[in-house]
Amino acid sequence: MLHSLIIVLDWFGICVFAITGALVASRKQMDIVGFAMLGSVTGIGGGTIRDVLLGIQPIFWVEQPAYLLTYVVVACATFFSPTFYSIGIAIFCGLTPLG
Repeated sequence: MLHSLIIVLDWFGICVFAITGALVASRKQMDIVGFAMLGSVTGIGGGTIRDVLLGIQPIFWVEQPAYLLTYVVVACATFFSPTFYSIGIAIFCGLTPLG
């Protein structure tokens, strides 16, 4: 049960960080490539630094490419939902520390 909860929270955090990066791209009026790039960099940045400092090899997103794919898909979905920015900005700014 606890293992399942950890997995759900991990994927929830992935989506929150990808959306956070995509919202920054939206504020800078970037195209879909910018959304995918910032969503991915925001998502994998902290975990990559953690893995490097702890000496964990291979890095988590290299070992499991589903993480990188999820970052890109969620960021691109944010690009195609313009109402998401106006409705959900306060919600996701509040959820970012939880990720």
